Amino acid sequence: MYHWLYTQPPVAIFIFGLIASILLMYTMAFFLKKTPILDGISDHEKEFLIAIQSGLVALSSIVLSFSLVLVITNYNHADENVAAEAARINDVDRLLHQYGDPRLNSIRADLKIYAQSILVDEWPKLQLQQESAETAHLLTNVADKIAQINPITPRETVIYGELLRKLDESVEMRETRLEGAHIGLHVIYWVVNIVIIFGVLFMSALGLILNKWLTAIGISLELTALVGLMTLVFLCDHPFEGTLSVRSDAIVGSIKAMDSRK
Repeated sequence: MYHWLYTQPPVAIFIFGLIASILLMYTMAFFLKKTPILDGISDHEKEFLIAIQSGLVALSSIVLSFSLVLVITNYNHADENVAAEAARINDVDRLLHQYGDPRLNSIRADLKIYAQSILVDEWPKLQLQQESAETAHLLTNVADKIAQINPITPRETVIYGELLRKLDESVEMRETRLEGAHIGLHVIYWVVNIVIIFGVLFMSALGLILNKWLTAIGISLELTALVGLMTLVFLCDHPFEGTLSVRSDAIVGSIKAMDSRK
């Protein structure tokens, strides 16, 4: 279900969440009117219920804000790692070019195929929190061929040492990218957020019964803010999924740089 939600525009997710919340609140209010739970309630008790509702709104805002900070941090880390991985792939190609041996052109060609496989094969699978076996095989092939290089001159030795270092960093950053596809808020965060939201909706339903139409406007505005926060948290929760996911532009840029180096 949530994979389908990630395919929808952010505005549509927000509107859907807001409408669902308001409908649920008015449904609660409708059934609460038919119960004797609020018969003979005093003004002091009304003020107490309003205070509880305000406290729940504040608590929900705090929890959602904390969750938003976490998901944005994870998102930025994933985005920065993709840019760094693209740079390392470009560095490997640059060092192979600087090595000066025409026999290494086949490795550069394989490296480009690997970079293209990240875009074509692996990137769509990141949305499903999976990796591409074909992409992994291509990287292993490149690494094996680089390991077979036998530097002779001091210059080649220096370049080869740097080449191995950049290749290792590229492999590590790919692993970090794959791990980033599994990053998301722990289910307990969503449970707490949803429970608090239901509490807000219940107390808001009581507020609709006890007060005038102006209360309905205020409560609706509160729900709009809370649903907006929750929508942001949801959209940023999985860095490689949805319309606000991490983009592959850095990998595309590296492939263009590799092409211009021929």
